[in-house]
Amino acid sequence: MGQDGAILRHFRHDAIRLLRPVWPLVAVATALGAVGGLATAAALAKINEAFYGEGALADGVLLAFAGFAALSVLGTFAASFGNTYAGGRIQAALSRDLTDKILTAPIERIERLGKHKLLASLQGDVSTIFTAIAFLSPMVVAGGTLIGCAAYMILLSPALSAVTAVVLILESLGANALRRRMLRYFEEVRKNREATQKHYLTLTEAAKELRIGRERRLHLRDVALNACIEQGRHLMTRIAVIQQSLSMLSQSTNFLLFAGLIAYKVLAGISGAELSGFVLVLLYIQAPIDQLIHFVPLIGQAQIAYRRIAEFSEEGAEAEAGLLTATPSEPARRIREITLRGVSHGFPAAGDKAPFALGPLDLTIRAGEILFIVGENGSGKTTLIKLLLGLYPPQAGEILLDGVLVTAGTRDAYRQHFSAIFFDYHLFDELIPADGAGPDAARPLLERLDLAHKVGISEGRFSTTDLSTGQRKRLALVQAVLEGRPVLVLDEWAAEQDPTFRRRFYEELLPDLRSGGRTLIVISHDDRYFDAADRVLHLAEGRIVEITERAVAEPA
Repeated sequence: MGQDGAILRHFRHDAIRLLRPVWPLVAVATALGAVGGLATAAALAKINEAFYGEGALADGVLLAFAGFAALSVLGTFAASFGNTYAGGRIQAALSRDLTDKILTAPIERIERLGKHKLLASLQGDVSTIFTAIAFLSPMVVAGGTLIGCAAYMILLSPALSAVTAVVLILESLGANALRRRMLRYFEEVRKNREATQKHYLTLTEAAKELRIGRERRLHLRDVALNACIEQGRHLMTRIAVIQQSLSMLSQSTNFLLFAGLIAYKVLAGISGAELSGFVLVLLYIQAPIDQLIHFVPLIGQAQIAYRRIAEFSEEGAEAEAGLLTATPSEPARRIREITLRGVSHGFPAAGDKAPFALGPLDLTIRAGEILFIVGENGSGKTTLIKLLLGLYPPQAGEILLDGVLVTAGTRDAYRQHFSAIFFDYHLFDELIPADGAGPDAARPLLERLDLAHKVGISEGRFSTTDLSTGQRKRLALVQAVLEGRPVLVLDEWAAEQDPTFRRRFYEELLPDLRSGGRTLIVISHDDRYFDAADRVLHLAEGRIVEITERAVAEPA
């Protein structure tokens, strides 16, 4: 209940914030939609009057009908245009808002959620909310039409209107029970789509592994993916049955009302004008009622979609402040040292994963040195790197840059001293060099890394990133070097290089990068090249077990 209350408060706050820029337009469009609906009801009244009134044309009934019809059409169009435009603005604002939340969310939370959940929100949830907003216009028009028709029915016969109201209230109670069940199904559909999205990512990202592994390929199709597809089919079938049941309930209610009208005419002698008016209205309001019924699942889907987006903000730590504020870039300055004092970071048990704790660690990295971090898989190398980069905040201890404590407020400025190529790196095609360096600065690096014959630069972009695994990592190194940051972190960079280029990396590239003033932190398993490092830090089970001095660091 507490989390639902927080999400509801978040929804109200966000709804007000998102509607504020377009509120006048939404208000006018909604009002015009209501007017259009009322005008439709008035036009129906004029039709009935023309059929049963005397001297209808002379009394201007036709002219009045034309006026109400025009008002109905124009009001409906204006409402549709206004709400669609406002919906587009809100969709864009939601997309930007969700993008900002992802950019500022703690890295651990991004990793915990997984790519498939984030893509489901970015691609599906925002569009679902837009669809519901865009359908607001026909809903308002339908609501206005129903209100106008109800008023006309009361004018025709208050007694019949009261009976009709009782029948419609009973119908709404039954429909509400069906809607609640449908909302539960929509919640399950949303979860099903997340699971299906995860399997689709596997289908595309593991195409090679699936092609050579028959058992895994068939398991993905026949067990994992097929189960999600079948569950989704069953859920959507149940939702469709409920939607059809709602429509059938509405239609049956109309027939029941028609039967009541016939009985009332026989028993009470209702006039032809009253009878035709009721029949005309009941026939016409079927479409607005169907529109409102169609709107119900859209509202349910939008509620679930927004709940998912809101949960992204409510769960876990708050967003990191200041990440989206544009500040003048400063030239990267050289550093003297990075110090870790009693730093530790742990992860609780999750699923089949045992809890893990790194530290407490004490370490000083000197400017201009080449530091290798080595250890078995799961020893904490990547976690240590993320702490050094400021991606994970220390849960205990402190990090200092040149003797100055790195705080939450200065952590992003601290990160700007680093370039990094992670083991699971992303290769950008945009070239964003430091100090405005253009293509001329990149070409020597491309030549040295044997990429000049494959990759060119055009309009600030690499001409291609469609390269072999090793070549892609070399291109990532070009980007990292051009950023001009004083500290370069390389996570198993040489793992995909051929033996010749691996040797060049350790024996030529690393010394040259250090000579250019960089501090290099390298995760490596290449023990035959450990002598290329000034120091080798050995990690085991989250602890520093040894630091081996290999050479004296050159002056920075």
